[in-house]
Amino acid sequence: MLFNTAQFAIFFLIVLVGHRSLSGRAKNAWLLAASLLFYVLWYPAYLLLLLFDVVVNYALLRAIVTSSRPKLFLSFSITFTLSLLMYFKYAAFLVAGVVPFLGDLGTAGAGWTNIVLPLGISFYSFQIIALAVDTYRRHVEPPDGLARYTLFVTFFPQLIAGPILRGSEFLPQLESGGTTTRARTQLGIWLIACGLLKKVVFGDYLLAPFVNEVFANPGIAPATVHLIAVYSFAFQIYFDFSGYTDIARGLAAVLGYDLPLNFKEPYLSRNPTEFWRRWHITLSTWLRDYLYIPLGGNRFGTVGTYRNLFLTMLLGGLWHGAGWLFAIWGGLHGALLALHRALPGERPSTQRGVTWRDAGTIALTFHLVCFLWIFFRAATFADATQIIETLATGSYWAGWPLLPTIVIGVCWLAHVAERLIRPHARNFVTGLQPTLVSGMAQGLVLGAILALAIAASGTGAEFIYFQF
Repeated sequence: MLFNTAQFAIFFLIVLVGHRSLSGRAKNAWLLAASLLFYVLWYPAYLLLLLFDVVVNYALLRAIVTSSRPKLFLSFSITFTLSLLMYFKYAAFLVAGVVPFLGDLGTAGAGWTNIVLPLGISFYSFQIIALAVDTYRRHVEPPDGLARYTLFVTFFPQLIAGPILRGSEFLPQLESGGTTTRARTQLGIWLIACGLLKKVVFGDYLLAPFVNEVFANPGIAPATVHLIAVYSFAFQIYFDFSGYTDIARGLAAVLGYDLPLNFKEPYLSRNPTEFWRRWHITLSTWLRDYLYIPLGGNRFGTVGTYRNLFLTMLLGGLWHGAGWLFAIWGGLHGALLALHRALPGERPSTQRGVTWRDAGTIALTFHLVCFLWIFFRAATFADATQIIETLATGSYWAGWPLLPTIVIGVCWLAHVAERLIRPHARNFVTGLQPTLVSGMAQGLVLGAILALAIAASGTGAEFIYFQF
């Protein structure tokens, strides 16, 4: 079930009513049943795989706590989890690279390319590994039972595409079965509405058709059309993924749980490092804490730091998908991070507000990120090079596509508005001193957002990150 469908709305209403009607441990039991049902409705056969993954890792987690050799069982947990992930996500990619060299034996490997990727495996695998490592490091107390551990892994609002949860931030919330308040419920409803606006109106209705048309036929349209298509995809993937996160956070809030922020207006970043502190934050911090730092971080000199940045982002690119384009995308981002670290000068804090003086660095960072999105979006390497060639040598005098250009302008205005509104959104939504006027104002805005989302819906398009 997609979040932007009537079927999911009915499902969630039933879950919500049941959750609000229960108390104590019964709430968690209800949510666990709902989460497993949510997953089985996607692809029933893989529920057994998910449960197998959970049961094995829970046994290994208990061994990490009780054994005299915790590092051994941590190694087992990481190896087991990554083995499943690599088989389902990368077996076809690896076999496809070998089959051309096998001649007649190539037909024997053809079936590997038909492996269906289990939904959410990239996200819940990272969540499992993070909890195992944090337990080994004694940063968190593991859940006291298999049921609670299973709910931690399968909590349905974030099961399919994150945000990636840490045990320290979510397990304590599961102890109470969620804490529902009027303010949290209001905020949740607003997050759901804003997420639908981003996903359905901006991502699906305004941006996706134009992006799909240009990227499906690279090199045919003028360079101006390709340029606007690249900008359009940058905003499409942002509104699609941040919209999913907003909806997930909103659903959790209505149920009484807080999920972490995953995006902070990334296209207003002033350098590549800041971009990755604002884009897919839970993945970026995961890569930092469980990959970059274990690789050595910045502890082995300048060259070692550059190497670790490159390797971290290269593997981060491959996490998104088994293909050379993802490897190129991740590797180039790693090179950008290393280059930025090598440059002299001030490193502006993400907490410092953006001013007009930052316009140049924001524009440069945005265009570098957009250029790399070409490798992320293109279907083949040939398509990516064709788009780049068109941008480099094509005509920019053939006229700008008027409507898509206007849409990009609207996207930028919305992005800037997010930066201005976000720090004050909670107070506006929850209303510290609610009045009839403020309630009516919120109701009108909320109603307008939902009306737009309903009017633009109909495609039922999946969220882009579901494929990862």
